[in-house]
Amino acid sequence: MLFLFSLIVFAVSITHTREVFSLDRYQVIFLPEEHTSKEDHDFQLSIIKLLFSRGYKFLIAMEMFQQPFQQALDEYIACKIDEEEMLKRTQYSKRWGFDPSFYRDIWMYAKDKGIRLKAINISSELVHAIRSKGLDRVGDDSLPHPIIPNSEKEMQELKKTLASHPKVDERRFFDVQNAWDNGMALAISRLMDKYAGYKVVVLVGRGHAIDYDMGIPRRLKILKPEVRIKILKREDFQRDLLFSIDFSNDSSSATSMSEPNCRP
Repeated sequence: MLFLFSLIVFAVSITHTREVFSLDRYQVIFLPEEHTSKEDHDFQLSIIKLLFSRGYKFLIAMEMFQQPFQQALDEYIACKIDEEEMLKRTQYSKRWGFDPSFYRDIWMYAKDKGIRLKAINISSELVHAIRSKGLDRVGDDSLPHPIIPNSEKEMQELKKTLASHPKVDERRFFDVQNAWDNGMALAISRLMDKYAGYKVVVLVGRGHAIDYDMGIPRRLKILKPEVRIKILKREDFQRDLLFSIDFSNDSSSATSMSEPNCRP
């Protein structure tokens, strides 16, 4: 019985791993994370390397950077500024705050391979305005019009989260969460329009991409009904299979992005 169970687990792991190798049909690939999980970030980097090794045209959309600071990311990828200057100009420590080491390998790889990094989060100033006035009284070009409301399923999940923060105003809490999901969904939609033929690899917190009927994926499907989305979660894959993939020739088949990017 134990052998049969192990065989089933192995077969499922093989299926999941093969799925990573057949991402042709998907336009947007979500790689949700716990922000302080090294394992999640290692998984994200492995998928990014895999996509590059297979020659896919793609860009990396990051919750960790706010949209007004896109130019600094562009200049970093173009080797015009270094990491320290990029973090300074994006106000990373103030607006995101998590240790940069969690993401360093990802943006260094992107820079080395010439893969575009895209800021998709809404600004802190907009979030503060929503908390002060309410989402229905704040208009901004980084939000869709009309705003896509929370679903009943999302409301129930948010209430569970809110239960551990009893002093937080419920309506404002719902407004801000909804604004984040709306804003990032719109940003991804615009990237799809601007970079036709490119896949968009999205790095966001798990709460923004729990499943296909919640968060950013649900709103993106409303904005772009024909979009083909895949959510890849680290725990769905057998580590010893996925991480045994050989990335030593990870640039051999890629023709859509410059490599090496910053070397003379």
